[in-house]
Amino acid sequence: MKQQRGAALVVVLSMLAGSLMLGLSGIQSSLVDERLAGNYKAAAEAQMGAEQAISAGWGANGSAVRAANFDATRTLSEVEAYSWSQFTSLSDVSVNACSGNIVCHYYMLRDGSDYYIVGMGAVVGEGNLAAVSQPAAARVEFTPGPNPAFTNGLLSADYILVTGQSTVMGNVHSNGTVDISLQSGSEATVTDGSDRMVEVPLPGSRPEGEDISGCEENPEPHCYKSYDPTVFDEYRERESAINTCSIDLDTLNDGDTVFCDGDLDVQGGAINNERVTLVATGNVTMNGATSSSGAESEIGLFVIAGQDIEFNGNSDNFGVFWAGGYVRQNGNSSLYGAIVAGTYIRSNGGIDFISLDNVTNPDTFVPADPKIVAWY
Repeated sequence: MKQQRGAALVVVLSMLAGSLMLGLSGIQSSLVDERLAGNYKAAAEAQMGAEQAISAGWGANGSAVRAANFDATRTLSEVEAYSWSQFTSLSDVSVNACSGNIVCHYYMLRDGSDYYIVGMGAVVGEGNLAAVSQPAAARVEFTPGPNPAFTNGLLSADYILVTGQSTVMGNVHSNGTVDISLQSGSEATVTDGSDRMVEVPLPGSRPEGEDISGCEENPEPHCYKSYDPTVFDEYRERESAINTCSIDLDTLNDGDTVFCDGDLDVQGGAINNERVTLVATGNVTMNGATSSSGAESEIGLFVIAGQDIEFNGNSDNFGVFWAGGYVRQNGNSSLYGAIVAGTYIRSNGGIDFISLDNVTNPDTFVPADPKIVAWY
C-alpha cells in the first residue's frame, strides 16, 4: 500500500498537463482563425474598394464617363496582370477614390473597340498593405451619334462676319464677335464671346503660336479650342480611301472617302443622301454646288480641312464642313447643314443658312450614351 502513495498526484498532474495542452492548442487555433478572419475581411474590403473605384469612375448615371478619357496604349490583359504598385504608377490612374484605411484607384482603358473601367483596391494598416484586391473591370458600351458640334449651326472659334442680308434658321455662335444682318423670317439664336465661351473641336494639332500656358486666368478664345491630332492618320490609313487632290463629286459613291495630303480641289456635283467624306490636310476649295434632294434631306457629306474651306460661286451646298482654319463663302449661296471653324466664318454677299441635325455620315459620330454591359 505504501508503494501507491503519490499516484493520485501523478494522475492529476497528467490531466492538468493534458488540459493545458488542449487549452494552448485551442488558443492557437483561435488565433489562427482570427488571423484568417482578419485576412478574409481585409481581402473582402480591398475587393470592395476595387468596385468602389469603378463606381467613382462611372459617376452618377455615367456622368463621369467620356470616351476621350479612355487610354488605348494598353490591353485589358496587360493591366489585369499588374501588381498594386504597377497599377497605381500608371500616368492616367485616378486619385484615391476611397477613404479611411481603404485605398482604391480606377483606370479607363480602351482595348480595340472595347471600353473598360478597371479598378483596384487595397487595405492599409500601420503604413503597410494588409491586402490587395484582384483587378475588377466594367465594360462600357457607347451608342454612336452625331457630334453635337456638327448638328448645331454655325460655330466659330473666332468671329463670324456676313455681308449683305441673310436668312438663318438655326444657331450661330462665335467665341469672338458676330456681325450678321438677318432678314425677317429668320429663326436664329445668335450668341458670341460676350455671352459665353464654347469649346470648339478642331481637326489636327494646335498651332505653335497658340500658347495655352495662360489659359487658366482670363482665357482668350483660342483657349477653348480642342484639337484631335489623330484625325488625319485615321483617314490616311483607311484602306478604302481614294487618294487624290482633285475630285468630281459626281464620280463618288455612297461610303467613299477621299484623302488628300495637301490642298483638295472639289468640283460640284449631286451628293443627294450619299455618305461621302472629303479630307485634306491643307485647304479645301469647293467649286460649284454640292446639291441634294431638298432642304429636308439627310446630310451625308462631311468635309474636313486641316486649314481652310472656301466656297466659290453662287450655289447650294449640303454638308458638314469642319475646318482647322477659316470657312469663307464667296457669292450669295445657300447652305444646309453645319460649319465649325477654327478661326472665322465669313460670307461675302449674304447667306441663306438652314441648320439640319439629321446628319447620317458615321464619320461625324462620336461615342455617346454610355452603359455598363458587363462586370468582370
